[in-house]
Amino acid sequence: MKKQFIFFVLNFMVFCCNVQGTQLQGTDTLNQVLGSEDIVQPNGHIRQWQSVLNLWSGKLDSVKRKLSWVRNQADKAFIDSTLIFFTTARTEMLALGKSVKAAQLSEEVNRKKDQVTDTTGVLEITVADSLKLQVPQLLDTLRRMESGINRLVLDVEYLQRTTIHRREELAAIQATPTAQRPSREQVLKTMEKNWVKDGASTSYFAISTWGNRLFILLISLFYFYWIFRLGRKTPEHVDELTLHKNEPLWIPILKALLLFLVLLPITSLTVPIVVLEISYLIIFILLCLILYSELSVMKRRIMLFTFAYYIAMLLANLLLSDEHWTKLLALTVNLVGVYLLWRIGQRTDLKNPIGYLPGYARMAIALAHALAILFLVLGYLDMGRMWSLIAAIGMLQGLSLRAIRDMLLHDLQKQYQLSKEDSWFRRFDPKQMLATVDRIIRFCFAILVLLVLFNGLHLTREVATVFDRIFNSSHRLGSINFSYGDLFLAVVVVAASNWLQKTLKRIIDIPNGSEKHMQKMTLFPLFRLAIIVVGFLIGISILGLGMDKLTVIIGALSVGIGLGLQNIINNFVSGIILVFEKPFKIGDYVELADKKGQVMEVGIRSSTLLTDQGARVIIPNGDLLSGRLVNWTFSDSDIRLNMQLIVDKSVELNEWKAWLRTKIKSFEEVDRAIPIKIWTQGMTADSYQISIQVGIRNVQLIEKFRSNFLEIIQREMETKQIRIASG
Repeated sequence: MKKQFIFFVLNFMVFCCNVQGTQLQGTDTLNQVLGSEDIVQPNGHIRQWQSVLNLWSGKLDSVKRKLSWVRNQADKAFIDSTLIFFTTARTEMLALGKSVKAAQLSEEVNRKKDQVTDTTGVLEITVADSLKLQVPQLLDTLRRMESGINRLVLDVEYLQRTTIHRREELAAIQATPTAQRPSREQVLKTMEKNWVKDGASTSYFAISTWGNRLFILLISLFYFYWIFRLGRKTPEHVDELTLHKNEPLWIPILKALLLFLVLLPITSLTVPIVVLEISYLIIFILLCLILYSELSVMKRRIMLFTFAYYIAMLLANLLLSDEHWTKLLALTVNLVGVYLLWRIGQRTDLKNPIGYLPGYARMAIALAHALAILFLVLGYLDMGRMWSLIAAIGMLQGLSLRAIRDMLLHDLQKQYQLSKEDSWFRRFDPKQMLATVDRIIRFCFAILVLLVLFNGLHLTREVATVFDRIFNSSHRLGSINFSYGDLFLAVVVVAASNWLQKTLKRIIDIPNGSEKHMQKMTLFPLFRLAIIVVGFLIGISILGLGMDKLTVIIGALSVGIGLGLQNIINNFVSGIILVFEKPFKIGDYVELADKKGQVMEVGIRSSTLLTDQGARVIIPNGDLLSGRLVNWTFSDSDIRLNMQLIVDKSVELNEWKAWLRTKIKSFEEVDRAIPIKIWTQGMTADSYQISIQVGIRNVQLIEKFRSNFLEIIQREMETKQIRIASG
């Protein structure tokens, strides 16, 4: 969403560049637009098929720009020639699609029969009895070509429908005398034309297109089930926003419906504008119904004003034609939208997630309104109409997505608060978890904003074509065939696995966590290593590297390991052994040589100790495994301190032991749940040797207790003139 402003500027520059050379008068025919170059007929050759597809795509782009950048109503001759072109293009593309499909089926059959032999790195297959094709990665090429043909056919059919309705509108205008304009029939034809331009058809709702939408529906149902159960556990809070509640039943139902409508555009690259218009209108209405009672008076008025503005914008764009009053209406509504953006920028309800847009979003929407006003004034009605709809949908999208984000994060936070102490959810650090989820939500919403922008400008086919040419073109490096898309995807997978293991560490690592949590984290380093290994293997498989090439890479790495990475591998293997043997766990108090402290982290290469002085010492795992390690808390969590005292024989021993026991219990460092043991270990001619065993609450309190205890005992024995010493 933050980059919307940049995309607006870039698309405006693209259209300004493309309009040069295509600004023709309304009397121009299609041949003048396309030129005299003949369309090459497909003859079955792969490269020639691709050339034909590119040629038809270029011709269609020229016609599309002509239709979008015409100032006045196009004449009937141009419209008729355009319809002839669309009919011819659709017929040729369908025929080409059948040829590509036949070649694809033939290749699949040949592969199943093991009839393909690859001795030169180039696949040879038979498409027809007398035709041989030599193309690297042929099946993938045919599939991409088929996808490109389908996108082109859909674009042709859309433009054909809109052009037919434009001709009907022109016929209605010509049939109406100038004095009687606008007539009822003319207005109806204009509305029908604009309605079709917005993609109004039943094809989007066909059963065959509901595959991805069913997945979004399942996500929404799961979200409903989750928050419904969450609502039954949540105590009633008077000050909580309705959007943050999950009871009564109608609230989780509306929240699940909101999530479904928000995620609906992600299911396909091409989404009719009318679907986006209605979806975000419903989302906005539902949010206002949920939060209306909690809005301030001013924000209520702004929300009602926003609703009226949006309806007026849809109506103005539905009526937009060459009539001056429709242009004036569209200009007025766009100016009202700019004023509304200024009012939305006044932030009053700090706790309410709706009714406010950040500065960058207001700037981007204001730019869309400015472009719409500019194009309407210059007479480019189609361009003005597109930018008007983008601005209107963008305003509701910005208001809605901010509220949906706040809703999801609050539900996640509530789940953490209501989870039991020993549940898996409690392993996460709440702040890090919410920050990570927030970044993921923002990324998904940025994709939604781009989808609305591309569909509003009718650039989805062009974007898909450019993407396909950049990322799916085959390249060769030695004997390896690859594409930039595969290379980019492999890098993304490896980077994502590395990011995931680092993020999980930050999320799950709770400072000063409980001992049970520390014990559960013992095997976590191995899990992080598994994520890296799986990500690396997936990246290798995406690049298409076989086991023979992978064996060469591993052999080269083995030589490097043997020469210069011995210590690193030693520490790495020692870390794996420590994870399984568990000579110590996170939270134990250990001593190694002159270092002692509490184990804070067990990593793959090294581990971290927190000393009594507060310093963090990083120790290689090889030293921990091979050195003499003392674990003070190995068997259980009880921490016991043993000391020896030498006291003069002049004391009454039983009374002195009772006094000593009472004195020890007065220290706050002592764990009173552990029995204090005092016994006589030996004696000399003038003294007793007394042994003491005391339970300490925490390993870090041992030195503090020892120091305080000896100082206090020494002072009190001096007042009684009794000699005492520590053993």
